[in-house]
Amino acid sequence: MSVPNNEFEQIIDQLNDRNKVVAKSFLSWLLDKQLDEEDEYLTASDLEAIEKGRLEFQNGQTKSLGDLKREIEI
Repeated sequence: MSVPNNEFEQIIDQLNDRNKVVAKSFLSWLLDKQLDEEDEYLTASDLEAIEKGRLEFQNGQTKSLGDLKREIEI
């Protein structure tokens, strides 16, 4: 979904000064968290690796992160 730039401008123009600071902070946070398009989706090999790890955990071949932390006392 695309939002026209002028719609953003109209909304920002209607904000009081205090809310403009909040909006700027939030938009800056969004920019920092924005993912590259190629990183947004899991690949088939990612899904296979996740499933393999899940099965290994179910079969007792691996440990959970929590178990490992308790074992090494972190």
